Amino acid sequence: MRHPIDLEALGTLFDHRVAPAAALLHIGLTSSLVESRCRPGGPWQRLLPGIVLLSRAGPSRTQLVHAALMYAGEGAMLTAFDALCLHGMKSAIPLLGPIHVLAPRRSRAMGYGALRVEHTDRLPKPVIRRGFHTAPLERAAIDAVRRTKSIPDTKTILEEVSHFVGAQALRTELALAPARGTALARKLLGESRARQLERAVMERRTPLPVPAARVPVGVG
Repeated sequence: MRHPIDLEALGTLFDHRVAPAAALLHIGLTSSLVESRCRPGGPWQRLLPGIVLLSRAGPSRTQLVHAALMYAGEGAMLTAFDALCLHGMKSAIPLLGPIHVLAPRRSRAMGYGALRVEHTDRLPKPVIRRGFHTAPLERAAIDAVRRTKSIPDTKTILEEVSHFVGAQALRTELALAPARGTALARKLLGESRARQLERAVMERRTPLPVPAARVPVGVG
């Protein structure tokens, strides 16, 4: 008997063909049907707990990123290497490395396979890059170098990102980051952690000056 829902066309209803299992059940599929289609050799795949890829091909990096954010839940955002790539940084190539996601402390999502979930109370305001919630450039850069032991790679990332946000933005972000894995970045950025933290606190306390008048500023 043919299923009343066109299972072959179902993937077109979901971005990147990635669907929460709960959504599939909501539209009328049974858990046993979803399970059978996700078995080895079947037309679908389980990417993460409760997340299904409605295709036997792939998954692509984009599909994995989408699944990671869907799994991590509301308030989560992409950071580190995948975020740098979405920001257009040429210094970051995620290849087959873990997908690093920031999630609210309340989130129950856990690391799984190639997914790294970092629960934090210090969530930045995300930006949208190619449809994905992504950490701001300076946060993504510091999260990336925290996981990088290579001096050349760390230097390349910091140099490229500093062209867009400035070295001081990186120092401020670095001052608020966990100490673990940041010694190399602190050395390359040229300030001790105590000095960076002092500078970050002062910048947050000091209000921006109010301009007396609008004066055109020349560029170059």
